[in-house]
Amino acid sequence: MDVEEEIRRAVETGSVILGSRQTLRFLKLGRGQLVIVASNCPRELREAAEYYCRLTGIKLYSYPKGSVELGVAAGKPYPINLMTVLEPGDSRVLSLVG
Repeated sequence: MDVEEEIRRAVETGSVILGSRQTLRFLKLGRGQLVIVASNCPRELREAAEYYCRLTGIKLYSYPKGSVELGVAAGKPYPINLMTVLEPGDSRVLSLVG
């Protein structure tokens, strides 16, 4: 499965939250199905996301590339450290995590 293609499809056909501030806000509310974390995400943000994912039972996927590449995969011209998939749409992005 092409990870970048599934992320792009989720952004285009589903409901996705981009950015660390919004992602942490949705995590605190227990909303979302999957959180994607860039490999070069700052440690404090990663630890906060991991903590709230454990509390809420939301799956977490560590994207193997950096924030710039995650932004490109999402079709955005800026880096993205954290993103939340609320609804996957036509993508199979939820199958990234077993």
